[in-house]
Amino acid sequence: MGEIDLLKALQLLPGVRNAGEGNAGFYVRGGGPDQNLIILDDAVVYNPGHLFGFFSVFNSDAIKNVSLIKGGMPAQYGGRLSSVVDVVMKDGNSNKLQMDGGIGLVASRFSIQGPLKKNKASFIVSARRTYIDALIKPAIKKSSSFYGSGYYFYDLNAKVNYRFSDKDRLYISGLFRQDVFDFVNGKRSFSTNIPGAIPPQQ
Repeated sequence: MGEIDLLKALQLLPGVRNAGEGNAGFYVRGGGPDQNLIILDDAVVYNPGHLFGFFSVFNSDAIKNVSLIKGGMPAQYGGRLSSVVDVVMKDGNSNKLQMDGGIGLVASRFSIQGPLKKNKASFIVSARRTYIDALIKPAIKKSSSFYGSGYYFYDLNAKVNYRFSDKDRLYISGLFRQDVFDFVNGKRSFSTNIPGAIPPQQ
């Protein structure tokens, strides 16, 4: 749907197969999706999908590098059987303030990065939110028993980076994400709100 998706791009590589249409999961050389280790800045991402796996949680504006290891994983990654997806966030622009954004069919995104101390410390904050709820709600008539139902998700990536020397640096990064689903059935006087929050990772 016109969105840049990291995990969908990996599914195009040799030895990697998608787990089905519209699914962010993938199989590597016959292994299952649960046998892949996905990490973001050395923190494990246990659920890498939004909307039941239709979208991945990775905001392309905040990603610096992605490595896919399909065999012979180093010991530092533990005992995963199929593959390792090592995702690294951007460190932030240490020279000048920079802002980026984009408007898509399904989601909009915005990121800001810049120096805290020139050539020493930097930061980046990147956010993404879908407006599926705003697109669907007008199509639901007020007379419908499902009027008021909707769904959306958002991601927020943040990172602070301090460089002590060419070989030593300290960084703190976090991923904050949530899926929110509202369901209303007016005929049965039923309504629910299901937030699917994932604890921040850093």
